[in-house]
Amino acid sequence: MEITYLANVEHPVQLGYLISIYFFYTGLSAGSFVLSSLGTVFGIQKYKPIAKAGVVMAIALLAVAPLHLIADLEQPARFYTLFFRLNPTSAISYGTFLLTLYPLTCIFYLWFMMRKDFALGAQKLTGFRQGLYSLLTFGKKDLSPDALANDQKWIKRLGTLGVPLALSVHGYTGFILANMQARALWHTGLMPLIFLMSAMVSGTGLLILTLILTQRFFSPEKALTHQRREVLQDIARLMMWFIVVDGVLMVINFIVLYFGNAAGYAAAEMLLWGSHSAMFLGVEIGLGLVVPFIITFWSKTRKSLGLLSLASILTLLGVIAMRINFVVGGQQIPLSGNALNPYHVEPRHLVFLGCFAVLEMAILYLAFKFLPVYGIEPATERTPSVRSN
Repeated sequence: MEITYLANVEHPVQLGYLISIYFFYTGLSAGSFVLSSLGTVFGIQKYKPIAKAGVVMAIALLAVAPLHLIADLEQPARFYTLFFRLNPTSAISYGTFLLTLYPLTCIFYLWFMMRKDFALGAQKLTGFRQGLYSLLTFGKKDLSPDALANDQKWIKRLGTLGVPLALSVHGYTGFILANMQARALWHTGLMPLIFLMSAMVSGTGLLILTLILTQRFFSPEKALTHQRREVLQDIARLMMWFIVVDGVLMVINFIVLYFGNAAGYAAAEMLLWGSHSAMFLGVEIGLGLVVPFIITFWSKTRKSLGLLSLASILTLLGVIAMRINFVVGGQQIPLSGNALNPYHVEPRHLVFLGCFAVLEMAILYLAFKFLPVYGIEPATERTPSVRSN
C-alpha cells in the first residue's frame, strides 16, 4: 500500500504594520530633508525659506520612526545590542548606524541654520523664549559677518553630507526587501528606487501640508503671503513630477511581474484582482497618485490651498497603502501551497501606531511653536504717550 504524505507549511507574516509604517516615517523624513536642501545645498534661492521647516520635519520624523522598530521587537529592551553586534554582511546592521548618524547630522545642520535666530532672540525677546534661545546658542552669540559666513559654510557642508545619508536611510529599506529572493514582489532592482520615489511624493505632500498650517499659525506674519503661495505652487509642481516618476516605475515593475515567473504573476494578480486590489488600485493608485496628479497638473486647482491640502493628504494615504501592500502583501504570497498566508494585525500594534502618531504631531507642534523656523518676530517699539495739560 502506497502512503502519500502531504505537508503544507505556513510561512507567517513577520513584518507587519509597524514595519510598514516605519518605512513610511523614514520616507517622509528623507523626502523632507532633500527638499530642504534645494536652497542650502543646490543653491535654488526660492526654496531657502522652507529649508528650516524641512529639516525640522526630518528630525521630528526620525525621532519617532525607530520607536516602531523597537515596539516590533517584542523584546524592546534588547534594541541596544544592535550597536555592538555588527554583522558586516547585513544591511539591517548598517541601518542601525545610519539611523544614528543621519539625525545627528540633521541636528547640527539645523543648529547652524538657526544660530543667528537664537542669538537675536536671546538679545531681543523676553520670558521663556529668551531663556530657551540663550541656552540653545551654547554661548555662540557672535553676529559678525565672519561668524555668519562660517555658519553658511557649515550649512553647506552638513547639508551636502545629509543628502546621501537621507537617501541611504530610506534606500536601504528597499535594498533589504529587494535581496529577498524568495519574495517575488520584493525581488527586483527597482525596489530601492520605488521606495525612494514614493518617499519623495509623501515627503513633498507632508511638507506642503505643514507649510500651509504652520505659516498660517506660527509664522510672525500669521499669514500665507504672496511669495509663500508661489513657493507652495512650485513645490506642488515638484510633487506632480515625483508622482509621474513614481507611477512610471510602478508600471515597469508590474510589467516585469505580470509576464515573469509564476510567483510574480501571483503577486501581480493579488494586487490587481485579489485581496489587496481595493487598497492598491483604489487607495494607492487612484487616491494616492491619480487624484493628486490631476490637482497639481492644472494651475487653477494648484492655486487652491484647499485642493492642494487635499492632494497632500491623499499622497500620504497612498504611500501608507503602498507600504502595506508591498511589505505585508509581499509576505502573503505563499512559498508553498496555493492559499495566501493570512495576516491579522494585533490590536496592541494599532495602539502603538496611534500613540506614535499623536507623539509625532505633538513634537511637530512644539517645534514649530517654540523654534524660530520662520525667524524672529519683529520687535514692536512702544512710543510713550504724550499727556496734554
